[in-house]
Amino acid sequence: MERVARWPRATPPNVRRQEGAHVEIVISGGRVTSLKSEITNLQARAARSIANYLPRPELLRDAVIQHNKGEGTTSIRFDTKAGPIRFLIPDSPDMEYQFINDTDDGPVILGSFRGFALSSRSVAFRISEFLRMRELK
Repeated sequence: MERVARWPRATPPNVRRQEGAHVEIVISGGRVTSLKSEITNLQARAARSIANYLPRPELLRDAVIQHNKGEGTTSIRFDTKAGPIRFLIPDSPDMEYQFINDTDDGPVILGSFRGFALSSRSVAFRISEFLRMRELK
């Protein structure tokens, strides 16, 4: 009996692969630049990894990674029906991931969850579900 080789372990030709199409900006001293090569901390790597696993094309296409050097934060920003929403990446295990809506009155925390040990894919799924369930995206 002859064995038939199945498709190789590589991605089959009929499966679409998502490539990281996000934009990355750095805010430093009130100036906005697109120099991402100098940002190599854990938050930046986590944000890039999470953005690459966003499950819906409209999220992947609209994701903007923000590095605010003045505040020392990294976040993934989405433009939604309610205005810009930032997903703040924690910098220590005792902090939470936070969804922050930037309104005219200032930032408003919409939700948060603990999960520093979660995989990037799990966090990306939670972002997608949060925005979908609240009909923001």
